Amino acid sequence: MEFQLTDEQRLVKRTASELAESQFADAAFTWDGDIPWPNVETLADQGLLGISLPEAYGGGGYEVLDVLLAQEAVGRVCPDTAHVLSRSSMGVPRVIAELGSDYLKERYLPPVTAGESILSIAISESEAGSDAGAMQTTAREEGDEVVLDGHKMWVSKGTHADAFLVYARFAETDRIGAVVVDADAPGLTVEDGYVNMADHRQNVLRFDDCRIPVEHELAVGADAFKELLAEFNVERCHNAMMCVACGLNAFDTAREHAADREQFGQPIGEFQAIEHKLADMAINLDAARLLVYRTAANARGGTASRMEASIAKVFANEAGQEVVDQAMQICGAMGYSKDSPLEYLYRWVRGWRIAGGTVEIHRNGIAEQLRKYGFE
Repeated sequence: MEFQLTDEQRLVKRTASELAESQFADAAFTWDGDIPWPNVETLADQGLLGISLPEAYGGGGYEVLDVLLAQEAVGRVCPDTAHVLSRSSMGVPRVIAELGSDYLKERYLPPVTAGESILSIAISESEAGSDAGAMQTTAREEGDEVVLDGHKMWVSKGTHADAFLVYARFAETDRIGAVVVDADAPGLTVEDGYVNMADHRQNVLRFDDCRIPVEHELAVGADAFKELLAEFNVERCHNAMMCVACGLNAFDTAREHAADREQFGQPIGEFQAIEHKLADMAINLDAARLLVYRTAANARGGTASRMEASIAKVFANEAGQEVVDQAMQICGAMGYSKDSPLEYLYRWVRGWRIAGGTVEIHRNGIAEQLRKYGFE
């Protein structure tokens, strides 16, 4: 079993790290939930957007693990920029690359890799959160159009998105599939929704006789929902790595504070209580990112294992929150201040235990896999 990164992977991580330190550090934690567009332009110029998408559409043709390595390195400096970097290769762009028609790939992927477009996903509804299969948004074909009716909630970056991957129940089959809906499609209204704890806007989408070309169908048929959920396993690597990145950022802040802050005549980092906290933080972060690395490495050339993705997500979600919490404890009153980046990390990392399937739902899935296959 090989635990070493390849020369190419080390180069990706080093390039992303150096770029983040030189270009993104000064403005980190100033974006207030907005898209860091200057950084997006820099990422595009350096070829770091959509790096796992097909080269034919402006991507780099790299593996999922390469995306995560770049996400980790950038997130250790500026988590907001890392989020955009990762979502340019995962989430909606990846689903389009894997399941979409040539038309959809040509229309939507090149603007993403050029840093000109944001794509967002719309799954949850007021009565369909963890139980995504209970969604009531409908799609019906009428000639050369698909007509959508219903609503979606908790849509991230909805006011910035140029298009949405919308999950809906197709009237003809009563099966769930997905379509791509442009933000300016007739019959679509994007509402403000609410602001979450991390000050990120979560939008509501309302579809009222919303009409899109039938060519915008992405996944339809008996196996569509299954295929979409399988692709979502890779998306969970993005979720888990955001927790690792936030944890690394907090760890660096705490370690620097522990070296500089003196009490009782010595740096507080020399007290065993603080040393043990830093050691435990490092253990959690190393274990979390190795689980994410494994999931991504085993997804080479296909989708990620449901079991591995769930284990990585649950562990990283909880480890990331624990690390940020301990970093805040080490920094004391300074860490608890609104002027500290730790309070933003604390609020943001908490949300990942809910996003992409709650940790409780993933534990249910892990238990189901254990019942069927045991633990090997």
